[in-house]
Amino acid sequence: MSLFSEKRRTALRALLRLLRIEQRRRLTIQKHYNWLLHARKSQLLPSGDWKIWLILAGRGFGKTRTGAETIRQWVTSGNYRRIALIAQTITEAREVMVEGESGLLSISPPWEGVIYEMHKRHLLWKNGAIATLYGAENPEQLRGPQFDGAWIDEFAKFPNPEETLNQLFLSLRLGGAPRALITTTPRPSMILKRLLERKDIVITRGSTFENKENLPESFLTLVKNQFEGTQLGDQELYGEIVENTDTLWTPALLERQRLVKAPDLAHVVIGVDPALSHHTTSDETGIVVAGQDTQGIVYVLADYSTKAAPEEWMRRIGEIYHAFHAEQVVLETNAGGDLLPALFANIAPHLSLKLVRAYKSKWTRAEPIALLYRQHRVFHVGSFDLLEHQMLTYTPQATHSPDRMDALVWALETLCLNNIPQKMNIWSL
Repeated sequence: MSLFSEKRRTALRALLRLLRIEQRRRLTIQKHYNWLLHARKSQLLPSGDWKIWLILAGRGFGKTRTGAETIRQWVTSGNYRRIALIAQTITEAREVMVEGESGLLSISPPWEGVIYEMHKRHLLWKNGAIATLYGAENPEQLRGPQFDGAWIDEFAKFPNPEETLNQLFLSLRLGGAPRALITTTPRPSMILKRLLERKDIVITRGSTFENKENLPESFLTLVKNQFEGTQLGDQELYGEIVENTDTLWTPALLERQRLVKAPDLAHVVIGVDPALSHHTTSDETGIVVAGQDTQGIVYVLADYSTKAAPEEWMRRIGEIYHAFHAEQVVLETNAGGDLLPALFANIAPHLSLKLVRAYKSKWTRAEPIALLYRQHRVFHVGSFDLLEHQMLTYTPQATHSPDRMDALVWALETLCLNNIPQKMNIWSL
């Protein structure tokens, strides 16, 4: 009896071990397919009453995974039964949205019973939901069928995006709240701009680097070195709509480089683009304060540009110099020559001046400074409406003088490109 009991206990222990192993295996599988455990906040379905969810993001953000997981969530909820999957071509819809590494077949667990019938161009779920593939090269295919949900991938690539979208919206007429998800790396287009203006849209923006944990370090290093600071990089890495413009800065770039507060600074300088005359049609004197931290990052701190007589704006610079504990005033002398240093010597002799002359055009001098913004090396601490207006509107063809922008360029060029020499007084120049 004792021997039989011991054998039974041994068998039971072995069975329990197998059950625990199987339970752990099932938990591991369940965790693998649990999107809530893996998704970033920007990849989760937004709340609220919306019709379109537009994801504008860089390459590698995880747009395809987000799209597939959204469709899976819609289907398993039981609220979506007829879904359109639209790519530029049928082939892309199959290879990316369905069969791709982040496609619907890859992210769907076996127990949800997803079957892909290639010859019919659709996926079937065991709860009866159907998702059908379409290619944007033939928008007429969307005439006739009707849907309660849709996923459009890489919308910016479509040959006729407006016609495709129109046909789809006319087909979204099933269910109580039909919805569409659009995932794309943006390109400039009127239809995309009109989408952004809709009241029933939720917009998610994101960059390649948000998904760095799931991307090879070699890839991140390569694209950063190759495309950082370029318009192509802004579009393909950061998901920005890059306009075909002649300006050096864009609104999106300036907004991206905006902070509320600067860190402790190692250097502070004041850039000055002077005006010698003082009447109604005179140019302004550009006066911009900027600082640099110990890591070499630069912060635009203030814009005190003004239209005033030289004696007045020089006294004002003396006050600003003390207030910000500046160590240099970078003064352009193209117009004033030796007159300006002499005036400063009488009005504010305590200032350390760095005299600079412009041998290149304003545009040429501003180009490397704009590149610093794109490389995330310059930030605006707060908003500077008039200065930023000049930055956003100045072109090589402009006839007006961008005095504030020019003062900014002098300050940033000194901080970023020239290195600040030891403090000097005016008489050492």
